[in-house]
Amino acid sequence: MMWLHTARGVYSVKSGYYVATQVLRGADWTESSRGVCGSKVWTMLWKLKVPNKIKVFGWRVCQNILPTRDNLVHRRIIDDDTCELCKSTSETVIHALWECGVARDVWASSLVKRQKCAGGQQDSMQLFEEMQGRLTREELELFLVQAWLIWSQRNRISHGGKLQSPTQLNKRAFDLLTEFRQAQEQLTIASRTSTVSRWCPPPNSRFKLNFDAAIFPDLKCSGIGAIIRNERGEVMGAMSAKEQQVLDSTEAEVLACRRALEFAIDIGFSELVIEGDSAQVLNSLRSTATNLSRLGHIFDDIQCLMAGLLWVEVKLVSRNANGAPHSLARYAKNIVEDVVWLEDSPPPALEALYVDSLQS
Repeated sequence: MMWLHTARGVYSVKSGYYVATQVLRGADWTESSRGVCGSKVWTMLWKLKVPNKIKVFGWRVCQNILPTRDNLVHRRIIDDDTCELCKSTSETVIHALWECGVARDVWASSLVKRQKCAGGQQDSMQLFEEMQGRLTREELELFLVQAWLIWSQRNRISHGGKLQSPTQLNKRAFDLLTEFRQAQEQLTIASRTSTVSRWCPPPNSRFKLNFDAAIFPDLKCSGIGAIIRNERGEVMGAMSAKEQQVLDSTEAEVLACRRALEFAIDIGFSELVIEGDSAQVLNSLRSTATNLSRLGHIFDDIQCLMAGLLWVEVKLVSRNANGAPHSLARYAKNIVEDVVWLEDSPPPALEALYVDSLQS
């Protein structure tokens, strides 16, 4: 049995949830229990760049399911719903985060746009809708972090903690958000540098096979490019070939990989670094799990070919490091039969090879 909604054909809870939400949206449902009026809030909330625990907190606020004293009374856990800080009224979600004197002191030392926001909101969802129309995305992120800290402070006080000054709490909110944004930037930089951005020669006495694919919808076919080079960057073999019509780029890339590997083996190479720029294909090749997708049999063929090599390494590279096979794949649009070059630089890839020689 094959699950069509993941790359490897294996069901996951995440993919099942995604499909379910798409079905509901197609039926004009929304993710909000309040229907259309809350749908913009949910869209905004999940796109905010704040820690996930704070997004979940925002969702609980809008759903009115925080364990406030008012909610605890409704659940018959306690008998008194009076706010423990101001002692004046019931502790509802909107009171705890917005109307209580302790919360107002925090908001009073915050942004001007929030200072001038009138009270009297029916519930937290209405408050979030008003803030969404009033604040920028960055201000909304800070607003949500401040609300989370206000709630965290109330919990600490109820367990014997001390009340922090509004200035101190607002500084903590700003510092927390700044630190989170910097961490996300570092993660983004790390992910960008995790793939090789320029062509590098293979280890001594070994060879590097780069492959790529191109799709030609007007001709109802695809193109394949492959090139093999030694540690000095000299071309040992190259190929440009037409392939069958494909459904998507992943199919084109995996067919290109199989054809390129067959080509390398046919002309006598058995110690290879295999490089491509398709993360989905390369990650599948490096995985030990069974591929149950519609392309699983092609991945199996490639694994069998790789098993017959004396030495093999699979690497994911960026498009910049895969220029030569890309040029050959594009060149396939102009040919009828396969074109092969042995120990000669292929003219369609000369410019890309020159760039690689400057970088290596």
